Amino acid sequence: MPRHTPYEKQLSIIYLATALPLLLLLIITMLYSQVSVWLTALSALLGTILITWSNVRLKQKVVYQLRTQTNLIEALAQGDYTLRARIGKGEQELAPLFSAINRLAQQLSAQRWQSAESQQLVQTVLEHIDVAILAIDEKQQIALFNPAAQALLSLNTHKTANDLPKQLHIVNQLQEGQSQVIELPIALQTKRYNLHVEQYMSDGKTYKLVFVTDVHSLLRSEERHAWQRLIKVMSHEINNSLSPIASISQTLVKIIHKQVDTPLKNSITENLEFIQKRACDLGKFIESYHQLARLPEPKSRPHSLKKLITNCQKPFSDCVFNITSKSDAILHIDSLQFEQLLINLFKNAQDACAQSNHMCQLDIDWQISDKQIRIRICDNGTGIKNSDNLFVPFYSTKQQGSGIGLVLCQQIAEAHQGRLSLHNRVDKTGCCALLDLPYTAN
Repeated sequence: MPRHTPYEKQLSIIYLATALPLLLLLIITMLYSQVSVWLTALSALLGTILITWSNVRLKQKVVYQLRTQTNLIEALAQGDYTLRARIGKGEQELAPLFSAINRLAQQLSAQRWQSAESQQLVQTVLEHIDVAILAIDEKQQIALFNPAAQALLSLNTHKTANDLPKQLHIVNQLQEGQSQVIELPIALQTKRYNLHVEQYMSDGKTYKLVFVTDVHSLLRSEERHAWQRLIKVMSHEINNSLSPIASISQTLVKIIHKQVDTPLKNSITENLEFIQKRACDLGKFIESYHQLARLPEPKSRPHSLKKLITNCQKPFSDCVFNITSKSDAILHIDSLQFEQLLINLFKNAQDACAQSNHMCQLDIDWQISDKQIRIRICDNGTGIKNSDNLFVPFYSTKQQGSGIGLVLCQQIAEAHQGRLSLHNRVDKTGCCALLDLPYTAN
């Protein structure tokens, strides 16, 4: 392998190769011209000293400039953009180079600040956005996740994609840009989430970026509006038919009463009265559904939760109420709507206990955490047999049920920015209603 001569040594060789022949030529010329030996020797000494000094100064000058440029570029490589090259006197030839290095340092400094600000913005968004975000590498390791994902999925740095809830394993089948709506059981509640998958590259590795967005409220709102529109149309059309039926049957009854008695008179009168009664009952039935479509906006005021529960106990004298929470809670709610919600839940519990031939016992408590209050109402009835249709209008497991009680309760809860869910008790037979509402301490 060829040996490389240092750059400063190369400069010395070039300089000496130029200066020494001239000095030697000067000495030979002086000797040939029979100049004094002492003068020739003095000239040789002074020439040697001058050449040596010039060589050293040239090396120092060049090496200084090279080291300066090296230090500047090394500082840029290490991320220090504060150093700047200074152009001295007699260095105008280097001015373009130093100016280019200074501009590069300034641009890199500006880009670093912009990058830092962008990273800070992204970090702030990731920490505060209510969308769960996680990145999965090619080995199914969870590379990163934000606080929303940690809270939703109970993540830690040692978990893999296989440790996620089985409903999320579908992300392995989703390609970049695809989405899928899934249901996740969270804290005794089943909520709907939208999965969206993207991909990105980092350090030559491909990562799958998964966004988990809570769309339960949005879908519930769309579903509720659809039911409201359907009920409005049905109420309008059915009432348009029921009104003339009831009116005509009532008129026919009056006419027949004035006629001479015939064998069919009593039968016709009874049938017409039955038609009139059923038309009126059906009208009332439709009117009860119509209230779902015209529930007014809640007029929220501060109210004592214990007092509201006490007020709603009065119609249920045959039930035993056991309130285990000692401290009261002040809720900002519409008292009329909230009492209707409690009465409907108490009524359902009473009916469920009647089916099981048990004395109705209601255990009520509430817990406050993270700007939210959870009210739990548990009974000792038969429990839930079909949880899929609990909040579907017109659906009821009771023979005389209208199918609007729980739907109205859910609508009232959502109007207060809350959520209602029901599940069977785990300690014994019965059902628990969970009502989650926003809470602000006074």
